[in-house]
Order: sequence, then structure tokens, then C-alpha cells
Amino acid sequence: MNKTILATAITSILCTPLMVQAADTKTSNTPIVYGKAHFSYGMLDTKVNGVTTVDNWQARSHASRFGIKGSRELGEGLKAVYKFEWQVDYEQSTDAALDRRNMYVGLKGGFGEFRIGRHDTPLKLAQGKFDQFGDTDADLKNAGDEDGENRLDNVLVYLGKTGNVGYSFAVAPGEDASGANADEGPADTVSAAVNYKKGPVYVALAHDTYENGASAANDSLTRLVATYKFSDMQVGLLVQNGVEAADNIAAEEDWLGVSFNTKVGAKGKIKAQYITVEDNATAKKDGTLMAVGYDYKFDKKTSAYVMYSSLEEEQSGAKTLESSFIGAGMILKF
Repeated sequence: MNKTILATAITSILCTPLMVQAADTKTSNTPIVYGKAHFSYGMLDTKVNGVTTVDNWQARSHASRFGIKGSRELGEGLKAVYKFEWQVDYEQSTDAALDRRNMYVGLKGGFGEFRIGRHDTPLKLAQGKFDQFGDTDADLKNAGDEDGENRLDNVLVYLGKTGNVGYSFAVAPGEDASGANADEGPADTVSAAVNYKKGPVYVALAHDTYENGASAANDSLTRLVATYKFSDMQVGLLVQNGVEAADNIAAEEDWLGVSFNTKVGAKGKIKAQYITVEDNATAKKDGTLMAVGYDYKFDKKTSAYVMYSSLEEEQSGAKTLESSFIGAGMILKF
């Protein structure tokens, strides 16, 4: 009898936390740990004013990351959401090995979704699936200075959708100290975007404005993106103009980009991208970024690729930059 009572007591103690957890899952989703490992191996060649500064083989990580995300049902159609994500640089042995990515808490319902924290701007998100070489040397953000690929601290974001039309809006306070030229308002940076997606068609228009202080003109950046999917092919167009941040001396840039991919067999894909940038400074500066590559998809979360990219820029002070990469990489999502 004593053994039976003891066994029952032990079973009750061990099962209680599981019962509580099971009950709690009726109103709460289990946190999800996720990530992406992206590594490449290849030859990097960089020249400044015709003088070689880098010419070697390198093994590198490209924005490899991990994070935790989840949600909690609040009732009456409301849900609390959260996400905390870090970028990992395995070559760093200090705190620099971790870099912050999107980190926010939010509220989601029939009205859409509000998020507050660190977040990509609507203009950045508007690119959709245009960029075929994200996180590599041919990432569109490497084409010019005013790239619009911004992730803001201390930002309030709204995401909504009506039918095939999506829209988003973000505001960020400057949080400067008080003064005649301080950016101290509730919305010193504003980013807004609207997109239409139906079947093979995706079109997005986005605009950012940046407060430069009371005595300076504001800067702004506008982006137009369109992609179209055929049965086994996608073509993309990006047009962009302006300055991406509050900077009195920044010169606006004009961007024009095209991208392309087509399936090869059941698991392969050939892709290409070309972006040209013109800096409208006193002495105009031009740049081009082009890339070609081949992707092979093992399954939904694992792929490998080979690629070649080339960047050519005329920089300030009659300075020229030439950089190329040829190599292979692997991406594993978990």
C-alpha cells in the first residue's frame, strides 16, 4: 500500500508541470526557435584606384542568424506577438559576434498589426522578392550609398492588408537632445509603403522622409518595385531616387535595377541581376553592380549556389572601386 501511495504521489508531482503547460497552450503558442546558416567559400578581389587591396580566398558567413518568436492569444480576436533575432559572426570572439536584427513586441487583430521595437522600414520591405542575391556580395544594398535598406531602432510600425492591397506605416522619434536643430519630435523619420499582389503580379511604392532639424531641409527616398512571375520565370524592376537618412551633405542617388530568375529542372534555378546607380553630387559619380548565379534546392530549407558578382564605382575624390567575387555557398534554415 505504501509503495502504491508513494508512486501515485511521485507521478502527480511529475505530471503537474506538464498539465499546467498543456492547459496554458490553449491560450499561448509555444515559442519557436529558428535560424539560418549561410556560408560561402570563394575568391574576393578588390582594387582601389587600380591598386589591389584584397586578393585572396575566403570562407565567410553572410548574415547567419538565430531568433525566437511566438504569440499569445488574448481573446476577442486579439493576439500578442513578439520576435527577437540576432545575427551571428563566427569570426568574432567578443560581444561583436552578435548583432541585433528585428526585435519587437506587437498586437495583432482584425485591424492589422502594430509592432514596436527595432524593425525593418516599410520601404525596405517593399522590395519583396526583387533581390536575387540577398546577403551576398551582390546584395542590392552594396550597389550605392543611398540604398534604403534600413532597420530602425525605437520605431512604431503598422502593417495592414485589404484584399490584394497591403500597406504599412512606420514612425521613429529622433530622440535628440533639446535645441534649435534637434530632432526631438514623435515622428522625425517616417516610412510608408503600399503594395498590390495578385497571382503573378507584385507592385510596391514606398517613400521615406527624414527630419534634418529645424534649420535644414528634409531628406527623402522613394522606391518603386515590380515583379512578374511566369510559369517558371520571374522578372523584376526597381527604380529609386533620393537620400536615405538625415544628412545635410548627402547627395541624392538615382537607381535602376533589373532582376531575373528561371527554373532549371525540378530543383535548379539560374538567376541574374543588374543595378546602376548615379550619384547627383557636384561631380557625378556612377556605379554598377551585376551578378549571375545558379541555385540548387535540396529541400524547402536547404540549398547551395555558385555565383559571380562585380561591383564598379566612381567614388569621391576621383576614387575608383572595383570588387569581384566568385565562389559557392550553402544556406540551411532551421
